[in-house]
Amino acid sequence: MSVNRLIYSVLFCHFIASMAALGMPLFLPYVLPTLNGQNAIEWVGALFILPTFCTALAARFWGRFADKHGRRLSLLRAQLGLALGFFLCGMADSMTTFVLGLIVQGTFGGAMAASNGYLATQIKERGLLSKTLNKTQLSARLALVVAPISLGSVLAYIRPLDAYLYLTVLPLMAFVMTLMLPKDTSKAETLSTAIQFEPNDCVSVQPVSLQPLYILQFLFAFATVLTFPYFAVFAHSRSIDSQIWIGFLYALPHLVYLLVAGKIHLMQHTTQRTIAIGFSTLAIACLLHLIPSIVGIVLARILFGLAMVFCFHGLHKKLTESFDPNASGKVFASFDAMSKWGGVLAGLSAAFLTTTNLVSDIIASRYLADNTATQSIFLLAAAVSLLALVLSQTRLKPSVHEHKQVASTSIHPSSVKGVNSR
Repeated sequence: MSVNRLIYSVLFCHFIASMAALGMPLFLPYVLPTLNGQNAIEWVGALFILPTFCTALAARFWGRFADKHGRRLSLLRAQLGLALGFFLCGMADSMTTFVLGLIVQGTFGGAMAASNGYLATQIKERGLLSKTLNKTQLSARLALVVAPISLGSVLAYIRPLDAYLYLTVLPLMAFVMTLMLPKDTSKAETLSTAIQFEPNDCVSVQPVSLQPLYILQFLFAFATVLTFPYFAVFAHSRSIDSQIWIGFLYALPHLVYLLVAGKIHLMQHTTQRTIAIGFSTLAIACLLHLIPSIVGIVLARILFGLAMVFCFHGLHKKLTESFDPNASGKVFASFDAMSKWGGVLAGLSAAFLTTTNLVSDIIASRYLADNTATQSIFLLAAAVSLLALVLSQTRLKPSVHEHKQVASTSIHPSSVKGVNSR
């Protein structure tokens, strides 16, 4: 199987497996009342991040499992875990069963880290791996565009929980497709042959500590996910009542990511500057949400998408310049776990900020008499983005690979294009 065919097979499997996991949480305010009455709305923030919390807890275990037993096997495990979790949610007739389904989905899922870990064993060039990690995020963004809009269109006609049952078939399809992909080695010691280095480049395997990068990944996830759980509530506060329109606005940043991400590698910026652009744009986008105008919201959502493009590209590029190929399962699981922990804290923070302002009354009345709750969410997201901006400029150090690129460019200016396309 060619490398390109393998890459797009994994990306497609990740996309279809992510549909329910990334699309249904937006509609939890409509799902939960069918299980436990109107007061269930208070659980939205907590249940939004419950699968993420379970994934974060299990990440290190599944990372070691992948390095020991094989990354493809770990990917197959993730797909089956998602299918079982969706099935339990769809069959739920009580809050307890629904929560169990979310726990299973999170604990035995983790398709993002599993997909990236598998791809790292199959792609021999670091530059191509960096672009592929962006494409993995692209498949997730595509799911976040397609799922909210399509689910928003059908939830008016079917019981919300039934959507989980219908979507169970998607990770099962991904499981069957993954069975046809080549196996990877289960011996971490042999992984070094799967990465193609240039002469004298072996010192760039682990040139800098990954801890600052993990912290930035955590802050990035926190700032973005913080705005997700109660976006429908925020939309109602702006007198937007159409579920389809809410789904579109929710998906708009991810649509922007789809349109722009494929070209971001053409920009001639250092990794550190790319990350700085991303976090500064994210802070501006969060603040623009506070403008009480539909035009302002649309502009804010577009800038939010551009910020994700720059942040993801910069963080992924820094990771591929620095990770140890002998521990790809652990590295990608840890990187993904930091994203999950950021999401967990974001969900809890969103729940705290909103439940203290009677969010249940907001949904019931379809408008916000006092919208300080959702305003505080976007203010906090902007503050965290600015903190990440400062840390990215003070804690991140250029890798040996970056130093070599800069030196090569300064010696041979005409080779800039070639250097950046390696």
